[in-house]
Amino acid sequence: MAHWIQRILLTVSLIGFLNFIALPTSAENASLESSMSSLDNEQFELGITAGVINIQDFGSEIIAGINANFIASEDVFMQMTFLQADAELSSYEKSQGQLFANDDRTFKQLGFLVGYNLFQGEQFFSQPDAQLSSLYLVAGIGDTDFGGEESFTYILGVGYQVGLSRRVNLKFDYRNYIYDSSLLREDEATQNGQLSASLNWLF
Repeated sequence: MAHWIQRILLTVSLIGFLNFIALPTSAENASLESSMSSLDNEQFELGITAGVINIQDFGSEIIAGINANFIASEDVFMQMTFLQADAELSSYEKSQGQLFANDDRTFKQLGFLVGYNLFQGEQFFSQPDAQLSSLYLVAGIGDTDFGGEESFTYILGVGYQVGLSRRVNLKFDYRNYIYDSSLLREDEATQNGQLSASLNWLF
């Protein structure tokens, strides 16, 4: 039963995310119609991600991924992420034998998150130009596929963003993916920390 509830929650989150970014409010429509010629609408963001993830019981691996963001307001944004990493043999497997192979050794994570900008300011890397920056928190849910298991996942994180130009920014993130796994022990709660950087384009 819990498995089905989690799948339903993931589906509802995806549908809500897509509806939220696709359906502007009536006030937004009115504003758009009244200022169509001059509106510079940069509410969407696409990015590529690279970094390191520590897969519990399997060590640290290089990750690569993509993310899509909808900037709902100055303080709030919604994010969808996908990343993957190839896991090497763990110390347990080196002594006891390989547990799984092929595609099952690829760690894949799909996440749906809501972010909140805690502090916003400016950085002066080169005078006199200032780059916008912000410190933010993210939280959400997702699905992790690893070792032949698909696990409902809770995601928590913090990040720092700095603008490189009007349409390009750089983000540094820490994320923790929390889910139950039975690869080594029955229903073990795993903590999987990720450090990454992403380059994002606004449009």
